[in-house]
Amino acid sequence: MSESNVVLNVQQLHTSFKTNSGYVQSVKDVSFQVQKGETLAIVGESGSGKSVTALSIMGLIEKPGVIEKGKIELEQVDLTKINDKEYRKLRGNDIAMIFQEPLTSLNPLFTIGNQIAEAIKLHQGLDTKQAKVNVIELLKRVGIPRAEKVYYSYPHTLSGGMRQRVMIAMALSCKPKLLIADEPTTALDVTIQAQILELMKKLKDENNTAIILITHDLGVVAEMADSVAVMYAGQIVEFADVFTIFADPKHPYTQGLLNSTPKFYEKNEVLQSIKGTVPTSNSMPIGCRFNPRCPYVTQKCLNENPSLKKLDSGRQVRCWLVEEEGETLV
Repeated sequence: MSESNVVLNVQQLHTSFKTNSGYVQSVKDVSFQVQKGETLAIVGESGSGKSVTALSIMGLIEKPGVIEKGKIELEQVDLTKINDKEYRKLRGNDIAMIFQEPLTSLNPLFTIGNQIAEAIKLHQGLDTKQAKVNVIELLKRVGIPRAEKVYYSYPHTLSGGMRQRVMIAMALSCKPKLLIADEPTTALDVTIQAQILELMKKLKDENNTAIILITHDLGVVAEMADSVAVMYAGQIVEFADVFTIFADPKHPYTQGLLNSTPKFYEKNEVLQSIKGTVPTSNSMPIGCRFNPRCPYVTQKCLNENPSLKKLDSGRQVRCWLVEEEGETLV
C-alpha cells in the first residue's frame, strides 16, 4: 500500500465510555488504512463497535465517551491532537458522514436547501445566491427530480429514499476526501437501495473519494467493497480484500456471518445462525471475546485473547485456531 495514497490511517484506537462502575471499552485496539478511491466495508452484528469507530473518526464522541489512546490520521494530520475548532473546519469539508437515519439527522425546522447550503457557505465561502445554485446542482446529481422545488421543501415532506439522497448530497457538497456511510440503505426498498449504491459508486469514481461503508448487509459488501474489516465485540477479528473474505473466511465469526446469509442457488435451504449474542462492553468474557459462541473453542481460547495476526497471504486474523493451522505468520 502506497503511503502517498493513504487517506485515513487508524492505529490502535481505544474508545471508552464512563459508567457507574468505571470506564468500559467500546472499541479496543482497532487499526486499518483506507486509500484514495477505496471502499472499506466494516461489518458485524449490532454492538460490535462499528458506529463508535466511525464517530471516533468524525470527532463526534461526546462525554461520557473518550478516545483513550490511538492515532487517527487524515492525510498525515493526527485528528486526536487537534482542537474542536480545527475539527469543525475538517468535518463536512475533508471528511463527511451519511448517518443511519436521515429523518433524525436532518433538522425539521429548516428547508433542505438551507441545510445543504450552510456547509457550502461555511467551507467554500460562497454567498447565498451562489450556494443555492450549487445545492440545486447537487440535488440533480443525486437523482432528485424537481430539485428547485425540493430546495424549499422540509424533510418530513420527502420519502425515505429522497431524504437519503439529500444526506448524500449534503455529505458530498464539499467533495470530501473521506466519506463514512453508516447503514446508508437501511429501511429502503431494494429498488431504492440499488439506486443509492449505484449513486455512491458513481460519485466515488468521479471524485476519487475514499469510503468507509458500515453495514450488516453482506450483499451490499459484495457489491461495493474493495476490502472488509469484520468487527466483533469492539475488535477487528478479520481483515482482507473482499474476494478473499467471501471465498475463504478464516475466523469462525466471519464464517458464521457468511453461513447465515441466504443463498439463492440452494433450494429448501435451512439458514444457520450464530448462537448467543454479542457481549456488552462491561461483560466481556475472559480469553477470546468470541469463545462463548465459537463452535471450535479450545482451552487456550478460554484463557487468552489472541492478537490480530498478519498472515503471509496478507490477510489479518484474530484467532488461535488459525495460528495452530500452521500458516506462516509475519
